[in-house]
Amino acid sequence: RSRNTTLFCFGENMKLFTWNDILSILNGDSNEEFLCGAKTGISTGSFDGLHKGHKKLLSELKDRCKAKGLFAGVVTFSRPLPGIKHSSDYKGDLSTLNQRLALFEELGIDFAIIVDFDDSFASMMGADFLNILLNVCNMELIAEGIDFRCGYKGATDAQAIRYWAEKNKIEAIFVDPVYFHAGTEDEERISSSYIRTMLSKGFFMTAQELLERPYELDIAAIRRLAPEKTPQLLPPDGLYRTENEKGELVRLEIKNGKIENLPACDSVKFL
Repeated sequence: RSRNTTLFCFGENMKLFTWNDILSILNGDSNEEFLCGAKTGISTGSFDGLHKGHKKLLSELKDRCKAKGLFAGVVTFSRPLPGIKHSSDYKGDLSTLNQRLALFEELGIDFAIIVDFDDSFASMMGADFLNILLNVCNMELIAEGIDFRCGYKGATDAQAIRYWAEKNKIEAIFVDPVYFHAGTEDEERISSSYIRTMLSKGFFMTAQELLERPYELDIAAIRRLAPEKTPQLLPPDGLYRTENEKGELVRLEIKNGKIENLPACDSVKFL
């Protein structure tokens, strides 16, 4: 493959790729090199909501990549995996893909690879997934949460990844969870599922603390899909005071689990 390509070279903004782009390079269907052959550090996950725990992980990724002269990237999914694997009792996404990508860019992530979680991807062995990142994306560092798993039925855990990383001379970083006190002496682990539970009860201040920003609905995405499906978790039925992307106050009513009379804006934040 030619090293003179400019298609994937960096500009000022985060670069986006699909998993099919990666497979095209792997299978020789593309003459391009991923990011012009740059070395990378990568973290994989749904990153739904991008809460404090995610930020700790991505901060570790960025710091180590900076120290090693690597580009920092994420592999994420077009939909958070719990919404695909546990759809029957799933409360809803905390963030749309566009929201997550904007947050990645704000955090200084250099590139993102977007995966549509289909049967082919779900059946991939963990070692095969890691080898693709190694050989196509020039991965020299992997950073994950301590309970991260990948591959078919999540069979490849932290111990297996450490073994693979040592064998392939890859630096592996595993970050511990982040906890907070939920108004009691008991500690709660910060997770997307816990934030969903808080929002489904209308506890916006707790959600804001864990997300480190107000909960935001992507009205533009909801408008594209309505009335078939709302792509994000909605709070309980009620009348809410929200703020649009221009900082203007917006009256938002949720009734029977749907937004009544979608506002003429792109997004709203719950105050």
